[in-house]
Amino acid sequence: MLNDLPPQAFARRDESPDPEFYRFERLVTHIDAGAVAAVTQLYRQFLPAGGAVLDLMSSWVSHLPAE
Repeated sequence: MLNDLPPQAFARRDESPDPEFYRFERLVTHIDAGAVAAVTQLYRQFLPAGGAVLDLMSSWVSHLPAE
């Protein structure tokens, strides 16, 4: 499958070495507040109340409902 992708599919905006990029923390969100609220509401709707959830897709901000 990877052979089917053109070389530019692997290009990065910042081609500097990875250690330079990851040297400093970047506490940013990748979706806006409205999208966070929508995802949180979706989780609230579909996840069992009081259930145990391992959030592997989060970063410094979780989209899981606080309750």
